[in-house]
Amino acid sequence: MQSSLDLWLNVFCAVVFPLLILANLAGWGTTSPASTYLWREEPGLMRVSMVVIGILALWSMAQIALRFGLIGDTGLNAVMVALGVPFLVAAVGEIWLAARALLRYRRRRADGLPR
Repeated sequence: MQSSLDLWLNVFCAVVFPLLILANLAGWGTTSPASTYLWREEPGLMRVSMVVIGILALWSMAQIALRFGLIGDTGLNAVMVALGVPFLVAAVGEIWLAARALLRYRRRRADGLPR
């Protein structure tokens, strides 16, 4: 059984993560230089990051559904299998794209090009 802290953390993730995705895709609050840079220079990395955040939001929603009896343990296991494979693929892709973005950024700085 989950503690109340787990419940509140899952509720927070289930509500805030979709809002974070919506804000990024709609371009709200693009005053962050890092976010603006990544969306401009590495849109693939940002898209994969939004997929990872979406999968984590779905996982939190499944945990909440388990807590309130909307699904059973077998249902949660099915959700875990259904979300686990895409999460693994997206996480590996995100690591690869982030490493590539970091190398590209460092190369641009070393060449004296504008960020």
